[in-house]
Amino acid sequence: MDNVKKIDTILEEIDEIFSFVHNMINEKEFNLEDPYKRINYTYFKLFSCHLESLWILTENNHFSSAILLMRTMLELFVKSFYFEFIEKEKGSIVEDFIIEKKDFPSFFNMTKELEEYNHESYGDFKGSFIQFTKNGLASYGKYSLFSHGRGEVLRAFYTHNKISYTTEQVSDVLLSAKGLFEQLSLLLFFTQKKDKEVGLLLEKIKALASRP
Repeated sequence: MDNVKKIDTILEEIDEIFSFVHNMINEKEFNLEDPYKRINYTYFKLFSCHLESLWILTENNHFSSAILLMRTMLELFVKSFYFEFIEKEKGSIVEDFIIEKKDFPSFFNMTKELEEYNHESYGDFKGSFIQFTKNGLASYGKYSLFSHGRGEVLRAFYTHNKISYTTEQVSDVLLSAKGLFEQLSLLLFFTQKKDKEVGLLLEKIKALASRP
């Protein structure tokens, strides 16, 4: 598969899973009276908006701007799980965070608490969040270079007046965005107790992963 085709294929898969998930969502059947379910759905919608923008920017060769969105998407992803599995168990009031009466911990403290979380039925997250920190793939720090205009990104623009990306770099970001969306979608259906949708989505994810 040539370089352009590889990226196009991932974009097609993002579009496919995005449509698949949204076709299963029936907002009228969602419980949005529960503040925790409502904030989870809110974060999901915000993430979806950014994913659409990332898709459009990448399709139109504006990858520097596309990757800029990944830090925000990663924060939304982590906050969604943090609310559901950490703050919910503490009995925190969702509205306190919305009106900024209470602040979120730092990104790294949220991932630390999630890594330490262990449910008696579901177990733990098995390193799912440490990969975003300096001890893992340092994804958050890398994406921050674009949002803050520093480090290797700044040096590349300063030295060459432009920056280019390998197919592997573009593919890695797109696959990361796709994976985050898949997991966030599973969390959404899980919190809404939509077991059928969870099963269908797992089958779809497996089918996409098994394609040559």
